[in-house]
Amino acid sequence: MNDQPVPKERDIGPETSEVRKETFASSLVHGPDLVLTVIILAFCGLVYYWTSEFEEVPQLLAQNLPPEWFPQLLLWTIIVLTLSLPFEHLFLKAGKKELDEDRKAKVQPIAIITALLLFGIVVMFETLGTIISMILVCILLPPLWGERRLKMIFSFAIIFPSTVAFVFSNLLKVYFEPGILALFLP
Repeated sequence: MNDQPVPKERDIGPETSEVRKETFASSLVHGPDLVLTVIILAFCGLVYYWTSEFEEVPQLLAQNLPPEWFPQLLLWTIIVLTLSLPFEHLFLKAGKKELDEDRKAKVQPIAIITALLLFGIVVMFETLGTIISMILVCILLPPLWGERRLKMIFSFAIIFPSTVAFVFSNLLKVYFEPGILALFLP
């Protein structure tokens, strides 16, 4: 009395002994991931629209990159990665079952603490400035995640922000918000 055809088993190729059932369109996408994909894409669309509404920068203050360029690049990266989300189960051996079981695990407290730390730095970003914000992230996150070698932490906290600042300030000519460093700069 069921109108849907029963999936047939077939050999998927001579190089493998795996046998799979014929797939229907609904088995190509993972339902919860499809819903999440639509939500993320809608959010990206809204933020992309907001970035297109940025004010035009006067030529005197213009830099090599328009103000909307980096946020839009970041959004396109998120969009491309998001489009693969509904198909993630196809790359796993056990498929949807493994994916759903992995997601039953609760979010670890370290993830929430990390998010709160980063949120706090973002909230204080205008006051702290770009460089100090990067240094704080580089100093605070590694110990939070279990790194105990102070020499490594401080090396990372000096080298990484310095390299990023050099590349963006000198090579790409991107202005970094000085924040409280402006008090000490001439």
